Amino acid sequence: MLTRMKNIASPLKAAERQLALAAADYVPQIGLNRQSVLAGARKAGFSEAECDLIAPNGAADIAALIWRMHDEVLDAPATTESLAAMRIRDKIGYLLNLRLDTAAQQPELARRLMGFFALPTHAALYHKLMWATADRIWKLAGDTALDENHYSKRLIVSGILSTALMTRLTQGRDTQAAQIKRNIEQVMAFEKFKAKLPKKPEDLLLDFGKALGRLRFRQDAA
Repeated sequence: MLTRMKNIASPLKAAERQLALAAADYVPQIGLNRQSVLAGARKAGFSEAECDLIAPNGAADIAALIWRMHDEVLDAPATTESLAAMRIRDKIGYLLNLRLDTAAQQPELARRLMGFFALPTHAALYHKLMWATADRIWKLAGDTALDENHYSKRLIVSGILSTALMTRLTQGRDTQAAQIKRNIEQVMAFEKFKAKLPKKPEDLLLDFGKALGRLRFRQDAA
C-alpha cells in the first residue's frame, strides 16, 4: 500500500512543480490569483479540471509551492559543504542570506508573493511556511535540541527572515546582509546576558504564573 501511495504521489508532486513554475511566469504581471494559476495551467498543458485537482486551494497552493522551491537551496550539497567549518551563528547568517538571495533572483515574483502573504486571510499559511523554513535552518546549522529554547529559536529566525526579505526587496543585498548580521549579534548578546542570570526569563515567567495561580485558588491560605 505504501509503495502504491508513493507511486501516486510522485506524479502529483511533479505536476505541482510544473504548474507552480508555469504560474510563476505570470505572477509578476497579473499577481498571484486565479488568473495567473489558470494561465500557468494552460502553459503547462493542464485543463482547468486538472489544475483544480493539482492545486485545490488555488493561488494559496501555488504560493506555498513557490516558497518551498526557494527553500530547496538550503538542502543542496554545496550548501552542506559550505557550512562544514562555520560557527553556528555564521551558519545561521549564511543560510538566511542564501535563502533570501534565491528568492530575490526574481524580485517582482518575490514582491507579489509577499503581498499575497500580507493579506490577513493568508497569515496562517505564511506563518506555517516561515516556521518550517526557520526549523530547517536551525537543523542544518546543527541544532537538534528539543529544550525550552526550541520554539524561541525558530521564532527569532522567522522574525529575522521576514524583516530581512522586505529589506532586500526595498534596500538591496548589502543592507540585507548587514541587518542579518546585526540581528544575530543582538540575539547572541542577549543569550550571553541570559546565561549570567540566576534564573532564565522563561523560568521567572513560569514562577510568576504559578504565584498567580496560588493567589487565584487561595492555595497559600490552606
